[in-house]
Amino acid sequence: KIIYDHSFPTFTKQQLEDVIAAIHRRNKLAVVHISKQQDARDAIEAGADGLAHIFADSPIEPDFVKLASEHNIFVIPTLSVLEAITEPSGKPWWDVPELTPFISKRMREMLGRKFPPGFGANLKLANAKRAVSSLRGVGVTILAGTDAPAPTLAHGLSLHRELELLVSSGLTPVEALTSATSATARTFGFHDRGRIAVGTRADLLLVNGDPTMKITATRDIVGVWKLGTRVTRYSAPQ
Repeated sequence: KIIYDHSFPTFTKQQLEDVIAAIHRRNKLAVVHISKQQDARDAIEAGADGLAHIFADSPIEPDFVKLASEHNIFVIPTLSVLEAITEPSGKPWWDVPELTPFISKRMREMLGRKFPPGFGANLKLANAKRAVSSLRGVGVTILAGTDAPAPTLAHGLSLHRELELLVSSGLTPVEALTSATSATARTFGFHDRGRIAVGTRADLLLVNGDPTMKITATRDIVGVWKLGTRVTRYSAPQ
């Protein structure tokens, strides 16, 4: 992943182009970390394959939608971390009976961390969600990711919230599930996983309810299988 984000010391545009060209000569994907719309534009014009994060500093511009579509990029919006930065108040989304018994002490510590006061003051979650909706509308590949272990996020657990935020940004529940499974596997070249088919890994999740209709059903997990073997799911010490 390349950091090209003018919130921090970063590359020049020429350096960015040179780094991406070097990555492509090695047959690797160039995924560029951005936080602003101009950074995202620069990354795409430099030949990036994908963006890590979606910008939240400004409403998406129509020509950006066209640019992203024409360059066939993918985007990992990480709306969950943007929500944590821009809308940190309210009841914790994870405080539900389906999840709390399995949240370990270490996970609670991660969930309890906060961003510094004033961090991301110019960002708006609504900008990010509109961007996701617009990009999804022109067929840009959207992949699920959370930016864990950033403050308020925990590996695995926070993906449930990310899926919900993707749906509230215009993806259907099926599209959100795809963004976390087959689309991600396909994008990164893992052709032996991410879907249920003969010859693929039997990594399976069984839940109560129908997440293709209500995405929060992913939280009510009944069973987990890895490589065809059922994994025991223990409650975490509280």
